[in-house]
Amino acid sequence: MSAPHSLESPAPYVLLSPATPTDPDGRYPFGHLILSLTDQLNSTASFRQAATFTDQVLEPTDGLLERLAEFFEAAGEKAKESEDDEAFDLAADFEAAACDIRALGEQLHTATDRMRSLQAVPVAARPAVPSAPAVRSGRVR
Repeated sequence: MSAPHSLESPAPYVLLSPATPTDPDGRYPFGHLILSLTDQLNSTASFRQAATFTDQVLEPTDGLLERLAEFFEAAGEKAKESEDDEAFDLAADFEAAACDIRALGEQLHTATDRMRSLQAVPVAARPAVPSAPAVRSGRVR
């Protein structure tokens, strides 16, 4: 039987993950997946495309928020397996987090459709970006 994995040793599920300034060892691949999703959202050319990414998070049965709520429920159940006095308090905290995440999903239940229906501001209607003052060369009179 192998020893349980500690936070210091990589778990067997660890995906290849790029290093970042805040995670130079690439120990948080699931965080990197969310960061990638955020980067893809930021690089979309249309609100319709952006909505496909918000849907990945907000879809009520298979989206990220629902899966995250399920994760916290499972963490609460795992905590209850301990006979430690703190276990049930910790389990209650995880359950509360799951409820909060689901409430957030309910609050944002129309956000994907609303994102999809947004219209881009026509180029002519966008405020002009002030240009830098011209650099003048030559003599001072």
